[in-house]
Amino acid sequence: MLAFDPNDLRIAGVELVPLPNEIGRLIDVDALPLTFARHLKRHGLDMARPIRVVGIIGRRPDGRPGRYAIHFRQE
Repeated sequence: MLAFDPNDLRIAGVELVPLPNEIGRLIDVDALPLTFARHLKRHGLDMARPIRVVGIIGRRPDGRPGRYAIHFRQE
């Protein structure tokens, strides 16, 4: 699973919209900017299959909300 900081995604040209829940949203990889899609492919994602994008809020050791990251997964 790959995870990115939302600001890094914006810089790469990825349009961010609110995710519906922790299940995430399936995306068509053809909708991604070409350079970003190549980056995902280099990290092992199959560009011929849909990718699930999930927003995750991490937890700090004291239980408070931590950093927000966007994860890219394939089943």
